[in-house]
Order: sequence, then structure tokens, then C-alpha cells
Amino acid sequence: MQEKGVVRHQTAEPPIVIRTTGLSVEAKEMLDAIARRAYEIFEAKGRARGHDLENWFEAESELFERTRVDVKETPEGLTVLADVRHFAPKELEVDLEPRRVTIIGKHQSQAERKTDTSYLSEKHTARLLHSLQLPVEIDTHRASARLKKGILELDVKKALAEERKTSQAIPGGVTH
Repeated sequence: MQEKGVVRHQTAEPPIVIRTTGLSVEAKEMLDAIARRAYEIFEAKGRARGHDLENWFEAESELFERTRVDVKETPEGLTVLADVRHFAPKELEVDLEPRRVTIIGKHQSQAERKTDTSYLSEKHTARLLHSLQLPVEIDTHRASARLKKGILELDVKKALAEERKTSQAIPGGVTH
């Protein structure tokens, strides 16, 4: 039985979870972590006003990996391409909202090495959070995601109202 609000796609590889009920708890926790760190940066800079966005981006870059994301639009929908080469399908989640896509990733690795006198074990966690405002409204229930050579390909269809606007458009910008 499928969980309500979650779309799973069967492929040979593990599916990438697509959530359609807004941001997941993990995404909200990640955004809260950015907000807390941005406030710490604000305080460290002497509570200088007017740098909110700068502080947010600084906090985001400290806490999460950066990824390149491209969006391609067709008359029917959008394709979002994201470089997620350090993540496996089971470590990724996509949260869809009508005008926003949020990509979440969490990868844990462990390196072990033995020296003459000790045994060292290091854990590393790579986290990814990328939220993208979309140029059109999408149908959150008509989406598919796959991972190809480290690139997440997310295909989403435009919401019906957006499709009608596109099909009714006449060259020159006049609509019926």
C-alpha cells in the first residue's frame, strides 16, 4: 500500500521518493538549521542589519553541499536536472509544491584506518538541500524522477491551467 502523498516509481534501481504534501520533516529541520546558523552569523557580525540574505547563503554553504541545477521548459512541462553524484537514489528525496521543487540528500560514509598504535574511524555526512522556485505551476501528482550517471532528472507536468494558457497563446503575446 502506498503512503498518501508519496509517489514511487518502479525501476531497476531503488526509487527516488517524490513527496507531494509539502516539505518533509527533514527538509523543515534543514531549513531550521540554516535559520539558526544565519542568526549566529548575524550575531557574530555585530547584529548588522540589512545582510539577511547574505547571512542565509553563508549558513547554507557551511551546512550543505552546493549543487548545480538546470531547468528546461517544454509546452507540456519542466525537466529539472541536478548534479547529485555523491548520492544514491535511496539517499535522495524530492518534495514538490505547485511552484517549488526541493531536493534533499543525505549520504553517510565511514573511513577506517589502522595505525601501529590505534584504530581510527571517521564518519562523514554529506547533506544536500536545494529549493528552487519554478517559473510555472506544476501538477505535483504527475512527476517522475530517475538518477542517470549522477544527474537527477525530474520530469514534471504543468498544471492544467498552465497548459491551457500555453496552448491558447498566440504569437505576439495575445491570448484568447
